[in-house]
Parts: sequence; structure tokens; C-alpha cells
Amino acid sequence: MNRIRTGMAGGVLAVLLVAGATQAQSPARQATPPDPVAALLPPPPAPAKPAPAVNDGEAWHRAPDEQQDPEELRVTRALNDEILQRNLLAENQERADRAAFEAERARYEAEVTRAREAQLAYEAALREAEAAQRRWAADRALWEADIRACEAGDRTRCSTRVGP
Repeated sequence: MNRIRTGMAGGVLAVLLVAGATQAQSPARQATPPDPVAALLPPPPAPAKPAPAVNDGEAWHRAPDEQQDPEELRVTRALNDEILQRNLLAENQERADRAAFEAERARYEAEVTRAREAQLAYEAALREAEAAQRRWAADRALWEADIRACEAGDRTRCSTRVGP
């Protein structure tokens, strides 16, 4: 029974492979239908003409002032002066902004340094307080041990001291 299934599966696979190969070899059958939208669109534009190799305008060869329109020269100079003034204002504003930034950064760095120093001072004071607490606890334990020994009869450990 197992041989029959294997044989049938192999036969079906062979038929599919042959059909696929035949389908791939016949491109004439797979012609695409014409696109109806393409018929409605205008034809594509012709390629643009290349730019001329030489540009004879003022962009390349400035004409002398006497050959130019005096009104155009006046307007151009006025526009150039206005642009220059705006650029100067922008430079001044940028310098002022930079100075304000540097001042604020210096203030911030000073504040960070003060905060760091305060943190270090706090940590040193905390260590001192903890050491004093430990010394006090050790002194109290010794005092309590002396009190217990004195009460137990060891008169050498009795003192007039009133606490740690």
C-alpha cells in the first residue's frame, strides 16, 4: 500500500513538473492584455534639450555699470545693503546668544561644582556622625558592663562617672 502511495505521489509530481516546464516555455500564450488607462493618457513628453554649453548672460560676464540700467543698479545696491544689514544684525545676535550661552553654562558648571562640594561635605559629615555614634555605642556598652560588674561586687569597676 505504501508503494502505491509513493508511486502515485511521484507520478503526480512528475506531471506537475512537466506542465510547469511547458507553461514556462510558451511565452506567446501569456500575452498581457492592453492597458485601457494607457490609451487615455497623453503620450510621454519628449526628452528635454540639453543646456547650452556657454551662458552669455550677466551671470558669467558682468557688464560695466554704464551699460546697465541705473534704476536696476540702485535697486540692486539697496537690496545688497539691506542683506548686509540683516547679516550684521544676525551676526550680532549670534554673538550675543553665544555670550549668553557661555555665561549660563559657566553658571551651571559653578552650580554643579557647588552641589558636588556640598554632597562631599554631607558625606564626610555623615561618616563623622556615624563614627561618633559607634564610639558612643561602644562607650555606653562599656559603661553598662562596668555598672553590671560593680553591682555584681567588683568594686574596681565602680566609678563616679554618670553615663557614657
